[in-house]
Amino acid sequence: MVKVTINKLRFCTRITLSLVVTAIVVAFFMACDKTKRTIDFNPEEINHYFEVSDSIPRTADSLLSLGIINQIAADMFLVEYYADRDVPRAVGIVDSGLALPVLTDQDRYYNFLLNSESVEIEVLARRYESGLHKVQPLVEKADMDFVNSHYRLQSAYINLCLNMAKCDINLERFDQAEEQLQRAMNLLDGYIEAARNDSIKRGRFEFDRAYTAVETLIAYFNINQYERSLSWVERAEKYQESFLQHPGNMKQHCATFTYQIAIMKAADLAKTGRPGRAARVYDNIDFQNNPFADSPVGRVNAVNYLLFAHRYNEAVRNIEPVEDMIRQHGMEMTLDNLVGFVKMKFEANMGAGHRDSALAVATRLIMSLDSARAWAKRDRSAEMTTLHDIKEKEAQLAEKEESLRYTRVIAIIIALSLLIIFFMVFSIIRHRAAKRLEALNQKLEEANAQLEQNNEQLMIANARAGESSRMKTNFIQQISHEIRTPLNILSGFAQILTTNDLKIDEAMRKNANRQILENTDRITGLVNKMLELSDASSRTVIELKDHVQVMQIANEAVQASGIGNTKQLVFELQSNEDTSSTTLTTNLRTAVRVLSLILDNARKFTVQRKTHKQEPPTDKEQQVTLRINNSEGNVQFIVEDTGVGVPATEAEHIFDEFVQLNDYYDGTGIGLTIARNLARSMGGDVVLDTSYTSGARFVMTLPLRS
Repeated sequence: MVKVTINKLRFCTRITLSLVVTAIVVAFFMACDKTKRTIDFNPEEINHYFEVSDSIPRTADSLLSLGIINQIAADMFLVEYYADRDVPRAVGIVDSGLALPVLTDQDRYYNFLLNSESVEIEVLARRYESGLHKVQPLVEKADMDFVNSHYRLQSAYINLCLNMAKCDINLERFDQAEEQLQRAMNLLDGYIEAARNDSIKRGRFEFDRAYTAVETLIAYFNINQYERSLSWVERAEKYQESFLQHPGNMKQHCATFTYQIAIMKAADLAKTGRPGRAARVYDNIDFQNNPFADSPVGRVNAVNYLLFAHRYNEAVRNIEPVEDMIRQHGMEMTLDNLVGFVKMKFEANMGAGHRDSALAVATRLIMSLDSARAWAKRDRSAEMTTLHDIKEKEAQLAEKEESLRYTRVIAIIIALSLLIIFFMVFSIIRHRAAKRLEALNQKLEEANAQLEQNNEQLMIANARAGESSRMKTNFIQQISHEIRTPLNILSGFAQILTTNDLKIDEAMRKNANRQILENTDRITGLVNKMLELSDASSRTVIELKDHVQVMQIANEAVQASGIGNTKQLVFELQSNEDTSSTTLTTNLRTAVRVLSLILDNARKFTVQRKTHKQEPPTDKEQQVTLRINNSEGNVQFIVEDTGVGVPATEAEHIFDEFVQLNDYYDGTGIGLTIARNLARSMGGDVVLDTSYTSGARFVMTLPLRS
């Protein structure tokens, strides 16, 4: 137990007195300064220093030491410099710059630009929720009179509106996104009209309008909203034509815009069922005379269309520098980058018949999955931390705005109040020292108890960390087992087929080719299921806009699973007339996928495997039945089989990731996990009915909606 003496208490009292007096003096002098400090500055002149500079960091230090710019301005130019070179360093500079006090017009000017850069970094890192929390108050509370007094702030405000729209698009808030885009376009129209006699400013605003349209159509394309993307292609073509007439000092962007619009138009037309028009647009692109077309980014942009058009050899040539591009831009191997870039390289090589190259890409893809999951978890944690920091900074800004409203009279009243409070506290301390000692000792006892509780929580956390490590080890072992077998088969047949002196007959060669294709498809299926599991785990809500009958869902799921054509198995679909005519408002594609996964699970564990040596052969005919019922506002899809069944104690465990109750059957143990996650994202569920004992009975429910 720690004891506090009277002498220590008196010392603390003297320190408190000194601090209070200091606070009163500071408050008084701050109250006497009614005027807001302003420093005249010329942003165009400052920008010129950096435009002719061969070293941005050195120029920033020199201008800062000469007093031409302040620390906020120096931080802004450094952020622009490091944004494409060292993102973590740029983030650190942004945070330190935004923490500086804003006292002058120069401070306001560069603080606004720093906030714009901060939002840009959040969007590029795909942290859309935290980006939206940052950008929304900046857009809605901006002082438009101050913004409109500097044309660079006007461009920065337009970019804020664009980034806010990007966040809304990726969060599927399309109405809000279009509202922000319309605000940006209205402002740009006004800026262009006002700058009709200034070629430099007009060229800048024409560039902003074309850039906004191009970035919008790319954002819609990236989330598979191809019709919306195509509608913005038409606007981008119009704005690009206007920009070409007034490029100002932005001529270097003309080739980039022309190429990006054409490539995205071809891809959108192909994705929306107009392959002929898409081919004509793509073939009319002047690749030879467009410098951006031959850049790594330009070549990779073309792959979206080439894969859809089955022009795999061209896709292979264009996708070759993708990994160099990822390293050049400092991108990490996240799940999004694996799906967006490396998976395209795999599909291109597979389509072109380069199976060795495809296998190499697939191997690297599998090896990157674990690190990609770690990046995804880290990014989510960083986004939550950023959201917390944003809320704290918003509270701090609110406090600062409130403090600026105080007048000199309020400050004097506060100073007098502090004096009165000090003498009251001092008197109480002098007369109640013993009581304060007792209370402090009691607090120390409580602190010791809290420390013991924290130690217990730390032990629990360590136990959870051990469990997490065990789950990771099981995951690696499961994936290794699923990949090692087909890879060994592929390696064996590759050695046989590449041995020069070995003569094999045509039957063996055909068998080898069949085995190679089957095992390559097996690895591909595993990769797709892993990506599908990641997507199902990350999406909490699925858009429900399809009006379909329940029989359409059932029929498409039966066809997708292939259960109706399985030998040694009788399949039956049962439904009454009332249920068959029931219409759901749901997501057809997702509902079909969930039901097909359940049917595939029933087929796999009902048809007896030859390699299963623990089960004696039987002549009993195996059967799978799909029944559809209406029940209390839901539609039930009930799948019954006469297979090996599931113990009642494992009814929930089988829905966990990578769980297999029987090692004699193929599979990864994630099919039921994906099915349940997708069903719950649609407002339904997938459960095991433990009352059924003749095999297994899985029930998928979807809510009825008018």
